[in-house]
Amino acid sequence: MGLLTVLAESLHSLGKNKVRTALSVLGIVIGIAAVIAMVAVAAGAQRRVEREIAAIGDDWLTIWYVGTDRGGVHRDRATPPNMTRDDAEAIMRECPAVRAASPTNRVRAQVVSAFGNYQCAVMGVYPNFFDIRRWPCSVGRPFTMEEMELRAKVCCLGTTAARELFGAMNPVGQTIRVNRVAFEVIGLLESKGVGSDGRDFDDVILFPFTSFQRLIAGNEPSGTLFAAARPGVPLSVAREQIRALLRQRHKLTDEDEDTFRIFDRSLTAEATAEATRTFNLLLTSIASISLIVGGVGIMNIMLVSVTERTREIGLRMAIGAHSTHILGQFLCEAVVLCLLGGLIGFVAGCGLARFVAAQYHWEVAVSYWMAGVAIAFATAVGVFFGFYPAWRASRLNPIDALRYE
Repeated sequence: MGLLTVLAESLHSLGKNKVRTALSVLGIVIGIAAVIAMVAVAAGAQRRVEREIAAIGDDWLTIWYVGTDRGGVHRDRATPPNMTRDDAEAIMRECPAVRAASPTNRVRAQVVSAFGNYQCAVMGVYPNFFDIRRWPCSVGRPFTMEEMELRAKVCCLGTTAARELFGAMNPVGQTIRVNRVAFEVIGLLESKGVGSDGRDFDDVILFPFTSFQRLIAGNEPSGTLFAAARPGVPLSVAREQIRALLRQRHKLTDEDEDTFRIFDRSLTAEATAEATRTFNLLLTSIASISLIVGGVGIMNIMLVSVTERTREIGLRMAIGAHSTHILGQFLCEAVVLCLLGGLIGFVAGCGLARFVAAQYHWEVAVSYWMAGVAIAFATAVGVFFGFYPAWRASRLNPIDALRYE
């Protein structure tokens, strides 16, 4: 008996009871659709995390100054006005694992343009901050070290701040005012988007550190600096070199606690990626349960079908059908049911994923290799859950089957 003959007989048998066949297929459809939709959502989340890490980088550190504990009592220690600047320059000079370091200061201020006003974060940074944060300008240019030394009244806008202040207009060449001081916009920063914590990275304006400290920050001291490791150097090495240098510069003894904290960006990136992978695995596992339930439904239907067709099986075996033919037919029916459910489930899963993306503004990633995986998985479910009913049918005694009522 050829494969086409077995397939034709399987389709004919399934067509005799269309409602039962449809309900059997529905279980597989729901299972495959759930798996496809969940995998698409999980892949979209993974892609977003990877893009965010690539955008902000994972090779830089944040150092900020804190108070000290003396005798169990926390005492705030004010940061000297030039500590971050002097420390940043010392880090660049004396830490071979560090390629760049920048003091920073950040406040919120009301910014006024010729088209409106907007309150946002304003920051004073060194020119190498653009390299540390991998933040080039899409239009215009970043400010230079010479402009910082001259305390030039220039700035670079994030895309959110630019949109609020100038709408769709190109902001480069325009003027903004902060604390009644006019600054020329010389660059529009590339968009970094919104982080997984909901923070808008583009809602910021960057100024030369010296201009910012003198004209905007006023008495607000800088308590934070950024540093980036050289290519190929582990961030842990740069971290230890910075810690040793700062302890030396701040004259801390072995008994003294650090007066600063170092935030390792790579650890956060790794933790975020790991949490996303765990979330993806959880989603896929939950969706797979529905596919297993669909497989159990296929087994139940096939067992009922074997019982109902006992006389048919006995008659076929009496006229010469071998047990392998019976096994092949019932196994083929189970596989056909699952393949049909797999194809329909893939289409339904893709549609569900796109609906979720449109409705909730989530990022999803539908790959067509999932179709092959869905079909292969559905076939495996059909073989696994269809084998026992098919084997049971092939083991029937022809005489007993013919007598069955």
